Amino acid sequence: MIRTLIVASFLAAALPPVARAQCGDNFVLVTTTDYSTGSTSSLNPVTKATSNDLQLINPDAVARTWGGLVYVVNRAGGDNIQVLDPCNNFNTIHQFSAGNGSNPHDIVFYSPTKAYISRYDMTSVLIMNPQTGATLGTVNLAAFADADGLPEMDQMFLTKDYLCVLLQRLDRNNFYAPTAVSYLVAIDPTTDTVVDMAPGTAGVQPVTLLYTDPYSEVAIGSLIGLDVAYFSTVGYWGLTDGALIRVTLALPTSQGTILTESAAGGDILDAVLVSDTKGFAIVATPSFTTELIAFNPTTGAKIGGSLYAPGGYDLNDIELTPDHATLLLTDRKPTNPGIRCFDVSTSAQVTANPVNVGLPPFDIVVGTPVLTGTGGTPAPATALGANYPNPFNPSTSIPYTLARAGHVTLRIVDVTGRTVATVVDGWRSAGAHTAHWDGRRSGGTPAPSGVYVARLEAAGATGARKLVLMK
Repeated sequence: MIRTLIVASFLAAALPPVARAQCGDNFVLVTTTDYSTGSTSSLNPVTKATSNDLQLINPDAVARTWGGLVYVVNRAGGDNIQVLDPCNNFNTIHQFSAGNGSNPHDIVFYSPTKAYISRYDMTSVLIMNPQTGATLGTVNLAAFADADGLPEMDQMFLTKDYLCVLLQRLDRNNFYAPTAVSYLVAIDPTTDTVVDMAPGTAGVQPVTLLYTDPYSEVAIGSLIGLDVAYFSTVGYWGLTDGALIRVTLALPTSQGTILTESAAGGDILDAVLVSDTKGFAIVATPSFTTELIAFNPTTGAKIGGSLYAPGGYDLNDIELTPDHATLLLTDRKPTNPGIRCFDVSTSAQVTANPVNVGLPPFDIVVGTPVLTGTGGTPAPATALGANYPNPFNPSTSIPYTLARAGHVTLRIVDVTGRTVATVVDGWRSAGAHTAHWDGRRSGGTPAPSGVYVARLEAAGATGARKLVLMK
């Protein structure tokens, strides 16, 4: 098994950038589980055809995507990150430990060689090289724990300057009841130190969230002209004391309420924003059944009644397909589990029956950014444009578009895949950008004539373009 993983990992690394960009995008992968065993299945976002039971995973697992690969976070009892390759039938190419008993909950990527892992049952964020699994360090968050000694770090996201970690701060000595406040802790990824978010107050201060117990996966999107991170906070389960809130990426201390639990009709388990005037959410009612609703993110009002209500506690995750035309919903109803598909514009189910993905579906990961712009107009997908001039001597311009703000790496590699120069490595806002390569190596020496590839990696999306330097 170890030898197989090493060979698969080598093949994935050797795959030409253009080929990886083509097969590493436009996919949907679903983690499935009966809470005894876990597996993965893939779904074609256009035809809805599936390939089921591809890889064994932990029964309690979620998935993230970055750089054309899928990273399965095997949570309680798994304590590891499992890397799957969409270009190789989603086979496992690497697996590395997050620490025994760590219960990892999320992974966020700062660069191709640096990732952060939140660990729910520990007091420190783990820093790792996602290519090799090598430990790069930790960031201690013990100072922000509640009385039980653990901060319950959960979901994370990147802004221009910070890695933001959401701390639930639940009282394990009182059946995981929420404490008085939950936090957002900001970490400087250049120094891996916690940042004081209230310099006028003594000590290193976090951001106190508007509501307690941040719960859902964090999504990044655009709302009324702002790049925002949004997520649900549930407070006490069964009480309408939480909300879907947003944090402005440019200023993480700026928060706002998008949808309250009172307006939604219960605890908000997950949500996606389609436009300034339309979003979807999974809601757990006070009677502990789940339903799918639509809402207006600008007004915070529910749109109509329930779109789908299976009658049990069966709904867990929603995502948009890469073209933003279809909403995918995990339906774990025992008698007919699968992925239900809804037309985004009409909110109607596309088919009467769910798409069978083997075991009941739990979490969905989409291979390209699933964000939209404002006013109902989809934002441009993250893409790498054709450079100009091409062929060129000595310099060329490389346009690219980002569907969302985040960390961007744009490298020039030779035909063997070795990096010649890095022209972009940092945070960029959503929208159109242009990078420039002066035809020189990173050390400043001129690169020889030949064929090169511009390689873009940005918030889970990848792209590649051939460049010709002709002297």
